[in-house]
Amino acid sequence: MLTWRGLLCAGVSLAAIACATAREERRPASLPLAPCTVPKSDTQVLCGRYPVFENRAAQAGRRIMLNVVVVPALSPRPLADPVFVLVGGPGIGAATGVRGDTEWFTESFRGERAIVFVDQRGTGASNRHACAFGDDAIIQTRFNELFPIDGVRACREALKSVVDVRLYTTPIAMDDLDEVRAALGYPRINLYGVSYGSQAALQYLRQYPARVRSVVLAGVATPAAKQPLQFARAAQHSLDRVIADCATDPACRQAFPDFKREFDAVLASLERKPATFELSNPRTRLTESISMSRGVFVERLRLLLYEPEGASRVPLLIHRAAQGDWASFARTTPTGVAPGVSAMYLTVTCAETAARITEEDILRETRDTFVGEYRTRAHLRACAEWPEATVPARYHDAVTSDVPVLLLSGDLDGATPPRFAAEAARSLSNARHIIVRNTGHAYGHRCLQGIVADFFARGSARGLDVACAQTLRRPPFATELRDQP
Repeated sequence: MLTWRGLLCAGVSLAAIACATAREERRPASLPLAPCTVPKSDTQVLCGRYPVFENRAAQAGRRIMLNVVVVPALSPRPLADPVFVLVGGPGIGAATGVRGDTEWFTESFRGERAIVFVDQRGTGASNRHACAFGDDAIIQTRFNELFPIDGVRACREALKSVVDVRLYTTPIAMDDLDEVRAALGYPRINLYGVSYGSQAALQYLRQYPARVRSVVLAGVATPAAKQPLQFARAAQHSLDRVIADCATDPACRQAFPDFKREFDAVLASLERKPATFELSNPRTRLTESISMSRGVFVERLRLLLYEPEGASRVPLLIHRAAQGDWASFARTTPTGVAPGVSAMYLTVTCAETAARITEEDILRETRDTFVGEYRTRAHLRACAEWPEATVPARYHDAVTSDVPVLLLSGDLDGATPPRFAAEAARSLSNARHIIVRNTGHAYGHRCLQGIVADFFARGSARGLDVACAQTLRRPPFATELRDQP
């Protein structure tokens, strides 16, 4: 395998630094990289593994191998400040999830800068450990209640001997990330953080301000956010928009004239008793009898509302459910965290966000929402069983910086509402906040890709052409089911 410096001197450049300078520069470690490929692409990229101590404070004991993927710049003389991509969950692996059909492989992004992906500790191929809440081969597992307490306890006990889950917080992970930056030889970097990745990017900016050239935050989660508290109100806003937009859309209004009434009837039915229906198990080809509670139903619906494409099917699926066809809803909606969850997810959310939720918060923020108290209370019950991690005393304070920051919020985002980004921008003196029309908790639209690429090229949000962000349209509402078994 070649080291970063070897690749540089061999012509596979990852930063525009002279070889002589690289040889003279003393670093605590290097990160060997080797050519590799990722799904959906035959293009060679670079892969490596970097060891860090699980207990960074002690600098002793168990080591974690961080999984790293670098998409080299196309230019023979690339710029010295790559883009580091931080993704969501928390719990999704950035490097493990790299695909060749994404914007990061286009010339607009990798023309002059490398793109770097690191599986954060506890995610992807970086010492991930999962809590399997039941047998995923059984379909009913995907419709069980969230965070079953027996399962949380069993997972906690099973992991004791193999991982210290208390050491998988965001601040510790950002120390890992900076060590990877140094090992690759980059003096400064740009950050692109989406969803939880925006929370992580803000934390890196707080811990290493001199290392950051610019930052993009999409679907912004602030340090002060009390996830999952905001989900209920944000999801209700998304549903209200679906109801209003369907009423003004001729095709949707004609197909589902009683959408709101049918939705209320579906909820009332679930409050009386769980829905029961049958689904075919694709693994066994046997039919299973499924039970779905109101709580599981609203959580699946909440996730379906994340993106406009999913939201466009909501009136149809509610209509079918109101007629007794629950199977169509069940086959079409995301499973969320029902079958299992990464240990890192519980550590991060329990220590950094959920721990600050009060009873008054729950009553205020969930009142008059279809999600209600279910999601938050299920999460808090799980956290009560999980080992308690700690974060710095001022972790929840706003991050203050004059680094150029571009913030993107979907006006239909059912997870991180635009008010979060507005709050973050108040202490970022060189920030610009763009609210994107008809967009949920997904920011891969070509319009937004162009805006982000332009921002990174300029290193500034001033003068950006963001007009297309105000012209995005909701996908047409579905009026019939397709590709259903």
